[in-house]
Amino acid sequence: MNEMIRKLSERTNLGLLVVTVLLFGVMSIVYSHFFTLYNLEVIAMGFVQEAIIALGMTIVIISGGIDLSVGSVLVFSAILVGLFLKAKLGIAVSIMLTLGISGLIGFANAVMINRLRAHPFIVTLGTMTTVRGFALVLTGGHPVTGFPEAFSYFGQGYLFNFPFPVVLFMLLAIVCHLLLRKSKYFSQVYFIGSNPDSARLCGMNVERFRWVIYIISATLAGMAGIITASQYISANASFGLDAELRVITAVIIGGASLSGGVGTIGRTVLGVIFLAIVANALVQAGIPTYWEKVAYGAMLVSSVMLEQYFRYRRTGVAADWRDFMLGGGG
Repeated sequence: MNEMIRKLSERTNLGLLVVTVLLFGVMSIVYSHFFTLYNLEVIAMGFVQEAIIALGMTIVIISGGIDLSVGSVLVFSAILVGLFLKAKLGIAVSIMLTLGISGLIGFANAVMINRLRAHPFIVTLGTMTTVRGFALVLTGGHPVTGFPEAFSYFGQGYLFNFPFPVVLFMLLAIVCHLLLRKSKYFSQVYFIGSNPDSARLCGMNVERFRWVIYIISATLAGMAGIITASQYISANASFGLDAELRVITAVIIGGASLSGGVGTIGRTVLGVIFLAIVANALVQAGIPTYWEKVAYGAMLVSSVMLEQYFRYRRTGVAADWRDFMLGGGG
């Protein structure tokens, strides 16, 4: 039994899994309408954009980096696709152009991290502010509307009786999981995250790998922005507020380490499910929505502290505060 539990813990965040199941069970008992198809769809659709972004964020955090610009890329891409659609470029061309520009933002993040040797936190913080500023400039603070009706499918349509965004997320999660597990190229993210200097000595091109993962992260954020615009049939500069907080919280709660080298897609999916249930539980209980930020912040800080504690228990070496606050980009 102990061996079975150990193996299960290696594949999933066992503690989080137990808490998630208990929370789901309690909510199902207290609120009879909680465990219904309608509410389950509400739970899934309420967090699917952040779930898609969390896939790319997982890879970035495993590599030892972080990407604070994803929320701004979400709103920027929602506005871009709306402007392209209003310019009569067509749905396919508008989506491809938006994803391409989103990927360029990720590429710019990686170039600045590599060339400036700056911490990803600082670089992506600057990008976050700049990109959201551009979103305000493009719209003048006004919503973008007038999308073609067919565009609504990406945010509101169904595929095999499942919401299309949820199906898309599941497919992307499977692809990302297989890339990290089966691809020799992407599996090196664990080595790079654990020790980038040793990775370079082993012949890995750390700088080029950063290009790839930050492009993936920004492109997935752009995809989330397109889905958001499709879901609301509009685009507004207020979209994506605090999205990066929710995404990072989901990834860290799922067991990824801010120190790099640790994390899986499966655990991130579990973290996303947990936060989605928590958000819905707060609504069901009638708790004001602004308490969500308190809950997310508390869970993020608690997860980081627990991760540092368990790291100390594994290695016997306590992390220096300067490594946490001022660690270099590698």
